[in-house]
Amino acid sequence: KMAKLNKLINFLDTIDEEIKQEIYNREEQAENKTDAWEGWEDSEKGQDYIYKTEALDDLRNLIDEVIDKAQRIKEKDYY
Repeated sequence: KMAKLNKLINFLDTIDEEIKQEIYNREEQAENKTDAWEGWEDSEKGQDYIYKTEALDDLRNLIDEVIDKAQRIKEKDYY
């Protein structure tokens, strides 16, 4: 069972790193779009883009919680 926890942690670490990079890229793109047009952030497309970026960041927080819980189980810290 510990091997499965290790696999889960490694898998989630990889996914988390990919999402982190995507968020970084999206934030950079958002800055470029805002520089090109100040109203972009307030546009429907801009809002949708920003909300998706924030949702990805929320997903990273959940992934961190799962990794933390799996790590504690591995260490027999059940409480």
